[in-house]
Amino acid sequence: MARSRDGSAKSYGQYCGVARALDVLGERWTLLVVRELLMGPKRYTDLRDGLPGIATDLLTARLRTLQDAGLVRRRQLPRPAPATIYELTESGRLVAPALLALGRVGLSMLGAPEAGEELRPELIALSLRLSFRPSELPDLDESYQLEIDEEPFVITVSGGTVDTAPGTIPDPAMTLATDSATLVAMLRREVTPSDGLADGRAQLNGDATALERFIDAFAYPTG
Repeated sequence: MARSRDGSAKSYGQYCGVARALDVLGERWTLLVVRELLMGPKRYTDLRDGLPGIATDLLTARLRTLQDAGLVRRRQLPRPAPATIYELTESGRLVAPALLALGRVGLSMLGAPEAGEELRPELIALSLRLSFRPSELPDLDESYQLEIDEEPFVITVSGGTVDTAPGTIPDPAMTLATDSATLVAMLRREVTPSDGLADGRAQLNGDATALERFIDAFAYPTG
């Protein structure tokens, strides 16, 4: 059951799976905590950095609520890099499709980035799960390496589905190195790949046609 800031219990009081899930997930920031864990386990400091507007005590409370509900677990990593991490449980991962569906709705509302809005490489990589359109290239089956603001991400398309994750892979179809703003502009089709490469805002290693396929498959909705 969700709890308010002062610790009092809050519930919709309905015998309904949707209402019961919202008892836990409906509080402000909770779904964004889940979003932060979609790309993999994170330390508390990583979560706090990814949610700069959340108060420390509120983040702690939200994590506790998610743990009590069995959606998030806290785990200690072994040596040589001991650290406490938070990760989604199997039940927590069931939230992902609903959260991504919300994201697809929101992506159609975004427009161009506004002044002061944070452009995080990880969130741009995650957004590719939202913008992917398998109908554009139904037979697409390849992986891409992105270096967004020097942070590496792997985008894998297979069987009409897409996965995004931090890291690197050998022999991607192409490697694109660029900054967050340029990549968003390409995905919004405000900058063509050829123009981005020509003026040095992006660097490509690999097949130029793979970059074109990537943009066709992942371009953001603009209307």
